[in-house]
Amino acid sequence: MNRLTMRVAALLAITTAAVAAAPGAAQARPVRPEFETMAGVGRVTLTGDRQDGDHVWFAVAATNAGGRLWYRHLSPEGAVRAAGWADVTCLEVTGKVALLAATVPDGVDGIRNHGFYLKLTDNATRPDDLVFIQTLNGSEPPPAYCVDPDVQVPGWPHYPVQIGGYTVHGN
Repeated sequence: MNRLTMRVAALLAITTAAVAAAPGAAQARPVRPEFETMAGVGRVTLTGDRQDGDHVWFAVAATNAGGRLWYRHLSPEGAVRAAGWADVTCLEVTGKVALLAATVPDGVDGIRNHGFYLKLTDNATRPDDLVFIQTLNGSEPPPAYCVDPDVQVPGWPHYPVQIGGYTVHGN
């Protein structure tokens, strides 16, 4: 049994036991769906500061039980500035808005303690909207919980997904 399957099985067992033990408490709080998902591939073009015109690709295959985020950051000339992957540590979906946190394992792309925090709005009839922030090579592991970039860094740029797109499912 792979790690993801074991985590899902453990989550189901804990949830079932909690509901059986205290059905009133479980009904008192809003219950998140058993599986929230975010999937897709897309490219945004950065604006402002040093990275104006850079292209960033994100590919995501995630549920609220885990998943993977792949990233590729290119200069306007096509030179690779960064590329690698990160383990999804949190996914929260409300309507068509997803918050995702992912941590790059030590040594991937020569970095350590690097975290990505994305907020994606799945716009069915127009380009998706993406805003993201990062923690960069700190001395401590980055937070594993979801963060809303609009709350953490008000006014941070939002980018339309120009190529590709994402799908989110949840409550």
